[in-house]
Amino acid sequence: MKNFNSLLAIKTVQCALKIKKMAADSWWVYRHEIGGNGTLKPISRVVFFGRSREDVERWIEIQRQETKVYMLSDN
Repeated sequence: MKNFNSLLAIKTVQCALKIKKMAADSWWVYRHEIGGNGTLKPISRVVFFGRSREDVERWIEIQRQETKVYMLSDN
């Protein structure tokens, strides 16, 4: 008998990104994973460093083409 679990589609991990300006020429992108219940997981991680906001926005646009990405506001 075949194991049907191997035939199930893999669920894409959804995430939210937040941009933080750390210095005049240092912009960081933090990734927050979204749990199964729709809430943000408590621990984030830095996934990209850029020299300008344009650098990080360009990188985020590429990520949006590959997966579902949400942006968090500074509020």
